[in-house]
Amino acid sequence: RGPSRELINEIAPEILEITNYIIVEAEKIFKKVDKNILCPLADHIAYAIKRIKSSEQISNPLTQDIKALFPEEYEVARKGKDIIKEIKDVEINEDEIGYIALHIHSSLGDEKVSQAMEIAMLVRACITSIEDSIGKQIDIESLSYNRLMSHIKYMAARILKGETIKLDMNDYISERFPKSFKIAERICKKLGRELKKDIKDVEIGYLAMHIERVILDEL
Repeated sequence: RGPSRELINEIAPEILEITNYIIVEAEKIFKKVDKNILCPLADHIAYAIKRIKSSEQISNPLTQDIKALFPEEYEVARKGKDIIKEIKDVEINEDEIGYIALHIHSSLGDEKVSQAMEIAMLVRACITSIEDSIGKQIDIESLSYNRLMSHIKYMAARILKGETIKLDMNDYISERFPKSFKIAERICKKLGRELKKDIKDVEIGYLAMHIERVILDEL
């Protein structure tokens, strides 16, 4: 079931054209896209264009994280930027692209935009904690950074769904990488508090492994 006709009638035809183009581009990559994204995404684009015309830019502190967490969604949103420029002659910025990417991401499963945003914020908080613990910023272009982000993203999704990893690596990892294990322990506690969920201890070892990789890369 798609969005209702009444709702669609309220949206300007050229905004529908832009939104439909973005959905078609998303389908080329993801095959199955929930059409119910049409109205909220069209709404978002209409307001974004309005804001830019009135010179009111909104900022998105998570743009870089969204780019790293959802690269394919971001790529589709970037194509949306081109069509918005072509049809409305309005140039949207990277922060707006980030928000469109979240809408696209939410159309791929039952994860709403707000939940995708929550995961992006949690990942950002975890990365900041790791940077504070190792005393330096992590190179966002590095492979280990992207692996770490990806791991935290799936870990947060697992926690929200109440799923867990089966194999326990904690004894092995805590012995080999005690510093990374302590950082991972702190972060898992923090995530548990933020999400108001119990995080299984088994997650600590896996996170520590990724932190260790980042530390080695940053030496």
